[in-house]
Amino acid sequence: MESCLQVKGISKTFPGVKALTDVSIDFYSGEVHALVGENGAGKSTLIKIISGVYIPTEGTMAFEGSPLVVQTPRQALNKGIVVIHQELSIANDLTVAENIFLGEEPRQPNGFLLDRRKMNAEAQKVLDSMKVKIKATTIASHLTAAEQQMVEIAKIIRKNAKVVIMDEPTSSLSDHEIKALFEQIFTLKKKNVAVIYISHRLKELFIIGDKVTVMRDGCKVNTFMLKDVTEKDIVASMVGREMKEYYLHTQHARGKEMLRVEGLSVEGVFKDISFTAYSGEVLGFYGLVGAGRTEVMEAIFGARMKSAGKVFVEGKETAFSSPKDAIINKIGFVTEDRRRTGLMLNAMLKDNTVLPSLVFHQKKGGFVDFKWETKVSQEYVFKLKVKTWGINAIISTLSGGNQQKVILAKWLIANSSILILDEPTRGIDVNAKAEFYALMDEYVNNGGCIIAVSSELPEVLGISDRILVMREGLLSGELSRAEANEQNVIELASLHE
Repeated sequence: MESCLQVKGISKTFPGVKALTDVSIDFYSGEVHALVGENGAGKSTLIKIISGVYIPTEGTMAFEGSPLVVQTPRQALNKGIVVIHQELSIANDLTVAENIFLGEEPRQPNGFLLDRRKMNAEAQKVLDSMKVKIKATTIASHLTAAEQQMVEIAKIIRKNAKVVIMDEPTSSLSDHEIKALFEQIFTLKKKNVAVIYISHRLKELFIIGDKVTVMRDGCKVNTFMLKDVTEKDIVASMVGREMKEYYLHTQHARGKEMLRVEGLSVEGVFKDISFTAYSGEVLGFYGLVGAGRTEVMEAIFGARMKSAGKVFVEGKETAFSSPKDAIINKIGFVTEDRRRTGLMLNAMLKDNTVLPSLVFHQKKGGFVDFKWETKVSQEYVFKLKVKTWGINAIISTLSGGNQQKVILAKWLIANSSILILDEPTRGIDVNAKAEFYALMDEYVNNGGCIIAVSSELPEVLGISDRILVMREGLLSGELSRAEANEQNVIELASLHE
């Protein structure tokens, strides 16, 4: 059987970094072929070469038996190679139909006006064939993240794409939404589409996948049939050793009260949230999508206006009118969406790491202390094992896991005594997660206070000293580490009294 897409001997070199070395993989029609590996393993570089974003330094590609040369994303699209990125490329102000036909809108016979009736009808036909309850005339901003992902897949089905690359497609979806996505992937397989699937959630690969290729340090390690391996086999191949301990959790000694929240509310979003967090502990927050966890953290941090309630830091009532006030009070916030709210993507690594601390490290006249900036940036790049050619690297050129480490570094540099971590390991590989958990553990053992929000139940159970569960904007319960198990947490998150 001839492969649909073949990459052979692909290498890619950037100034000072060799991102890929002699990678060869065959992808077949009607198969889901997973790509896994640590952040920085080369997965993103490879798909950017396949999709025409990068040109390989060495190597060749073939598509349907003929040589493939793509130097722009448009050329790849014209061949039927489509990428669904982790950050969806939906135009929020357009309708669903306009998004599906974007750049290829049907026109009326005069050639000037759009044929909206035809566009809406054809878009609705595609959506109906997918068995999703979305109207073609709906404005895209009114859709959930899962529905927007269905629109991305509708684009693919309409264009009769032959190769579909999915980059972390389930990272922001609930279990119900993930099931709906998997149904669409099975549909693509039946249509003989080759699906290249990138995910750090290894369990889901065994549900939808046929093959998995493991990458490490820019090289292909091995390709397995998923039916022949276990999750442990894949992890061992990814990191080059067996992961004996994943969730690092030592016995923490609870210290003094650090943060107290009383009756915190944001009208129409969440109501009457009260809890206390202490030094020397990880307080976990769990809830299904839409439970209001992130919104609570934003209100505490001063990024969202509260309608009622009080916040106390070390026993003193505070009223944060902006995140700047929270930063001055030694609160750090690792946000859920690192690219939109956590980083200045076009700035250098060192600029990102010191940003929250500049107010504390200025020379006379308000000038930046460049000597301090260089020293502390280099110190934390080394301490957190950030993979980069230097502190002057543009942050957008780093892998997702290394970007996340930079975000953590900036709050450690700011001497934050309270850290709010919202989905801190989303999009991070298994080895980077273990490193991140170790850093969290060290921080808490040194007297820090962590409030960790996560949609991954095993993660919440593994890292937390206590777990608070939210449901539909309300706190539904609190569990100690001894009391917490999957059943108890899920019941609090999903069952009504």
